[in-house]
Amino acid sequence: MYNMKKTVKIFTFLILISGLTVLTSCEKYDNYDNKEIIDNTYSGNIGLSGSVEALGDFTGNGDSGTFSFVWENSINKASVIFDVTTAPGGSVQIILNDAKGKEVFNKTRPEGGNDSFSGISEEGKEGKWLVTITLTNFDGDGTYDIRPAN
Repeated sequence: MYNMKKTVKIFTFLILISGLTVLTSCEKYDNYDNKEIIDNTYSGNIGLSGSVEALGDFTGNGDSGTFSFVWENSINKASVIFDVTTAPGGSVQIILNDAKGKEVFNKTRPEGGNDSFSGISEEGKEGKWLVTITLTNFDGDGTYDIRPAN
């Protein structure tokens, strides 16, 4: 009986330590490098550059797909700017998830004409964020600029 109680106490202690380790462990995207591409199914052309910010150009000729990457944000908000010139029929969506995986920005720009957008994300957890750009039947060109914001 004594060994059983001791075993239960040790087992309980180990579970408690494991739980605390999980709660204080890495953020959601810590296993990825800054600007590491996670997914690229976009059939058009899309680029990624910048140092502190994430910048890129994209073009398409009726192309669709998703381009996502990890971006290091040292503060808890982001500024998002994108310019799009498209023919009717396509759209561009940008989604930002903070270091905990919480969606803090989601904007879709519809088809047709010239469109410029700028906005600020909701407050999130600083660290490595996930940026997802989804282009649907995209026929045109555009740019994006994502950077830390106060």
